[in-house]
Amino acid sequence: MSKRTNTLLGRGLVAFGGVLAALCLALMGHARTGAVDTSHTWDGSAAAYLTSAVRGGTHTCTVTPERGEERTVDVPSWPNRGPQTDGRRLDPWFAGPAQVTCTDDVTFTQGWVVRLYPLVEQWLVLLAGIVLALVGLDRLGLFRHTSRYP
Repeated sequence: MSKRTNTLLGRGLVAFGGVLAALCLALMGHARTGAVDTSHTWDGSAAAYLTSAVRGGTHTCTVTPERGEERTVDVPSWPNRGPQTDGRRLDPWFAGPAQVTCTDDVTFTQGWVVRLYPLVEQWLVLLAGIVLALVGLDRLGLFRHTSRYP
């Protein structure tokens, strides 16, 4: 492989791995920045994501739409270790808004970004981004030992 090809491959891997890892970390943070409360209003126009704001146990939420059937869902608790996101995605089965009432505080987010949350529920995606960036840095020669002295 030519030096130019190796350099381009290294830069591409660093860029792709860095963007992938940054996207995962940003989405983990976004999943935790929604409104935290026991009661929320869901506009029903897009999917919603519920994550527990409390560690330990399973929490129950009831979704009561203005038009449609009421449903009860379980929301897993925030994991005891690590920043990973573990929650419950809900796709609207009704038209119009709905009240979401929970037994404990939950973080509620909605909109297009909810479709990306399954990526950050998997540690493998974040790890893959980091590994790709490190392989790219190795291709660029960052981890090669060279001495200035003979």
